[in-house]
Amino acid sequence: MNWQQVCVLPPSSALLTDLRGGLVAAAVILPQATAFGVTVFAPWLGTAPGALAGLIGAIVLLLICGAGGGAMGLISGPTGPSMALLAGTAVVLTGAGVTPAAIVPALLAVTVLAGLIQGLIALVGGGRLMKFIPYPVVAGLTTGTGLLMIKSQFKPLLGIAHDGFWSYWHWLPVVIATTAFAITRYAPRLLPGLPGSIAGLIGGAALFQMILYLTGQSAQSHWVIGALPGLAGLELPLRQFAGWTQLPWPLLLQAAFALAVLSSLNTLLTAVLADTMTGQRHHARRELLAQSLGQIAVGLTGGMAGSASMGSTVTAVQAGARRWAALTAGILLLFLLLFTGQVGQWLPTSALAGIIVASGLNLLAKDIVAWARRRRTRLDAAVALLVTAATVGYDLMIAVLIGLAIAIVLFIRDQSRVSVIHRRLTVIDRPSVRQRPVEQAELLARHGDRIVMYQLRGTLFFAKTDQLFEEMLPDLDRPAWVILHLRRVIQIDLSSVRLLQQIAARLNTQGGELLFCEVREDLGLGRDVERALRRLSLQSGPLLNVKTFTAADQALEYAENALLNALGVVSTLLDRRILLENLDLCRDLQPADIAALTAVLQPRLLDSGERLFAAGDPGAELYLVLRGRVDIRLPAAGERYKRLAIYGSGTVFGDIAFLDPGPRAAEAVAVRPSELLVLTRTDFNRLRESHPEVAIALLLALGRLQSRTLRWSAHEIQRLIQW
Repeated sequence: MNWQQVCVLPPSSALLTDLRGGLVAAAVILPQATAFGVTVFAPWLGTAPGALAGLIGAIVLLLICGAGGGAMGLISGPTGPSMALLAGTAVVLTGAGVTPAAIVPALLAVTVLAGLIQGLIALVGGGRLMKFIPYPVVAGLTTGTGLLMIKSQFKPLLGIAHDGFWSYWHWLPVVIATTAFAITRYAPRLLPGLPGSIAGLIGGAALFQMILYLTGQSAQSHWVIGALPGLAGLELPLRQFAGWTQLPWPLLLQAAFALAVLSSLNTLLTAVLADTMTGQRHHARRELLAQSLGQIAVGLTGGMAGSASMGSTVTAVQAGARRWAALTAGILLLFLLLFTGQVGQWLPTSALAGIIVASGLNLLAKDIVAWARRRRTRLDAAVALLVTAATVGYDLMIAVLIGLAIAIVLFIRDQSRVSVIHRRLTVIDRPSVRQRPVEQAELLARHGDRIVMYQLRGTLFFAKTDQLFEEMLPDLDRPAWVILHLRRVIQIDLSSVRLLQQIAARLNTQGGELLFCEVREDLGLGRDVERALRRLSLQSGPLLNVKTFTAADQALEYAENALLNALGVVSTLLDRRILLENLDLCRDLQPADIAALTAVLQPRLLDSGERLFAAGDPGAELYLVLRGRVDIRLPAAGERYKRLAIYGSGTVFGDIAFLDPGPRAAEAVAVRPSELLVLTRTDFNRLRESHPEVAIALLLALGRLQSRTLRWSAHEIQRLIQW
């Protein structure tokens, strides 16, 4: 049965599949936990107590994380990264003058602190942040960890005691380690159902005992694990140790932070892998909290730190592991520890060394070689090799910090490459929705490049401020109206706020003006950006000429009015009453034609806020605006609406319904007291019968108006597609 079939088993079979998956998980984690525990703790406690520490770490993590984590098929225990970091920490502590008797309590204190830090990472939402660590950094850490694992096995592989010298070694441990390594690597190809580590341990132990029997030799004490002490004789080093004040706590905190990051990262990566195999989704915060509690309990009970194990998880899921497989594996390992501890005296440490070397090779990221061959990915290869070199040549704790620093630098680099300016538009490209007479429209078309809208996006932070300023500089050294559209801006830091102050001041000196529109409430600038900019600086200075608008159309209309005012169209003329003969619609009509048209037009006065018609109302009238302002709105949810057009003095609307009567697509509301002239279809028919030439001229004028509208609509659709 493969794992795809397991994922769809009925609930009645879930217990059996968990039992099978837990049994396989226990079989895989047993040799690994034993080997890792021996590597880390044997130099300070002895071989058998070291193996016991590894088993305790596996049991406690499986029981707590299996009961509280909830990720499908996730198996936890001592892992290669935790082994490499703890072993390296022991070396660093020894170099710092820590006595051998204090090494184990110090390592357990690191484990407890790492658990606390993991809990803090979970509570502040760090589970999501871990996912943003670049893969080259992860590849460098895993590769360096694999090399450290291989390096740590030289003495047991050569049969040298932990406190022995390199010049003394024996051929038998080398043969056993090589055999266990080969079986671990290649046995799964012949027997896919048998985990490689189990096959390597059984094969290496059998060959070891056979050679001893045939040669009549006796095994040296450090060649075998030895009988594991029972739980009754378990000592708690944290409770018995009294020299806490003498420990180098800065080093311990540094190691704990590195262990917490490594364990959290390894757990989340393994959980993602388990999700892809089971079709489920893990809960990162819950899983990290469970790992945190398990790590703390491991340190308090004298076990070895760990995390989710990728190899064990994959093997267990393929065997059917589901929700309770980890808890089942923990119970099975506890049973083995209680009743089969004597088996340890038959297990050679060299076989464990071969298993660890095989596990270390599996951690090597071979993709780094492929990255180095391609020009586009050589930087990624360099990053991975740098982290690997720091891991192997210096210290795994420093490598974690270097990796995090590189992750931050790479993130800033990638973000800086993306321009914060989504689009740059002028009024020529994107006018406001206010419909204007021909003279004003022509002025805006000729001088519209003095109104510039920058549609910004992403995060405005310190790495982008100089880039943004350089791209905007040509518009800052001339009298222009610059509109910053911030709807797509997610966050603004203090450096960018300072840049906005400089932009506003520079425009002021050039006679220009800085406008803001669609400012998100969570940006911290509020509804009045100018006030927010002044509050962020205690330096006294002139008031900034900055205005804030809710919508982009409002900012564009304000800038257009200001530009027209600067070009000689004073603001009082923008809203003056227009005579009928001065309307664009009537420019080609003779005075007699104007008189004939006036005879069929009906006056209509609107108060401010009065609705002329609603969406869905039947319509067949043409409206000529002599004075005031009428907004065409598309109603949305609640009281909200989208403003489609603004018609002021000298404009005409309702031409579509006039030419093709039907229901109105939007509503018309008078924003100011307005004076209109209305032409109905009935009145137009009268005009056509009495003055056909006037009716034809009117239709031609409406055709020109429709042509302008269609061109604008096509341009607007193109702009929206690019948005």
